[in-house]
Amino acid sequence: MRGQSSPRSSACLPRHGRRAREDLFLLLHSLSLLRRPEAERDEAGGLPLRRVGRLVAKGKPTGTRTGRIVILGAGLAGLTTALALARHAIPSTIVERAETLDEVGAGLQLSPNALRILDRLDCLEAVSERAVAASAVELRDGRTGRLLAAVPVGSGDDVAAYLSVHRADLQAVLADAVRREPLIELELGEACLGIDETADGVVLHSWSGREERVHACDLLIAADGVNSFVADHHDEKPARFADAVAWRGQVSGPLAREFSGRARGITAWLGPRRHAVAYPIRSGEVVNLVLAEKVRSPDDANRQRTLDAYRDWAPDLASLIANANDLTPWPLKVTPSERRWVLGDGRTLLIGDAAHALLPYAAQGAAMALEDGYVLAGIIASASDLLTVGPAFERARRGRIDRVRKRASFHRFVYHLPRPFSLARDAVMAATPKARLRDQLGWLYDWTPPGAA
Repeated sequence: MRGQSSPRSSACLPRHGRRAREDLFLLLHSLSLLRRPEAERDEAGGLPLRRVGRLVAKGKPTGTRTGRIVILGAGLAGLTTALALARHAIPSTIVERAETLDEVGAGLQLSPNALRILDRLDCLEAVSERAVAASAVELRDGRTGRLLAAVPVGSGDDVAAYLSVHRADLQAVLADAVRREPLIELELGEACLGIDETADGVVLHSWSGREERVHACDLLIAADGVNSFVADHHDEKPARFADAVAWRGQVSGPLAREFSGRARGITAWLGPRRHAVAYPIRSGEVVNLVLAEKVRSPDDANRQRTLDAYRDWAPDLASLIANANDLTPWPLKVTPSERRWVLGDGRTLLIGDAAHALLPYAAQGAAMALEDGYVLAGIIASASDLLTVGPAFERARRGRIDRVRKRASFHRFVYHLPRPFSLARDAVMAATPKARLRDQLGWLYDWTPPGAA
């Protein structure tokens, strides 16, 4: 299992509170400028002359830039898309609200389908140096720690193993590759103000802190996360709370090294209404810990109640929980399965969590983001008309995403079975050959990126 992508600082502000924060910022900035001599106001950056749908334009915006493709968001999906486009000699601009790509997020799992993409992008070696290879996912009884099944992971080819890694380490590798690529322009510290659609394409308006900037493009790729500004702009239903939270924490020091030294990879402890997952990251120096539980609302997440619920679980898990730093609840959100991925007149596309935020129980959130970016780049490269890109992307990806969504829901159901149903589950797992357990995931792990290697 992987914790859902963390609510990082996305490229655009979500609707809730966005306008109030913008208004307050503009008011304070205006007042500060009025106290200065007029000659100094322009040097201080002035006011944004236009806010889309909010203020009337009073002149030509500063910082205007034109590019064929703009990618909103420098997360895993956005960075992968830009790198894959560069492989086809297609330039792009990434616009990201965060001023720096800091170490945010938690651990995640990279199955063989994801690693093949990293290999195509020449990023696999750098990621592997910061990650830990897994040979199996061990499913254990939450109370006793008894091994129920060890599902082999990885693949038979030379490339695709199975890795666990910190999200920040993966993002850093991709970002470093982006910075080395002359065909990619990475614009950090630009908060999205709005979007216009014109006869010529899409215009994205952003605020750099000093000036409004305008990015005109033929295609806008929205990789702006589960709380997507672009989806909201097009009146798509927002992501909904999935009646579950994931408590995330990390363990370091001797206990982490000891656990990493004997773990076969990913360990999951299963129990009624909840389960826990632990795996080593950062070359085995840190253990990522996730406690997933069903709750009625995010407000129902209670640290002490959660700790009490795991108190009598397996000793190995109890020790990790007792030594975890900053256990923090993360509400799990999913986007509606019917969400449109192609918006407006067809020149705006959603990818990654913006298109299909999934339950994390199949550990495929990062993998689907990488797959989306790589596949989309190939479709763009082969398209003679950009208006055909969106429908082609949906045909290529929606069926697979729907299958992953169903698999994640299945895992959630199976992992959280109460007694006596869990006894039947345990018996079936014990009686199923390891090879068959792996074969059940062949459609997922054995996926190969399209195009030449």
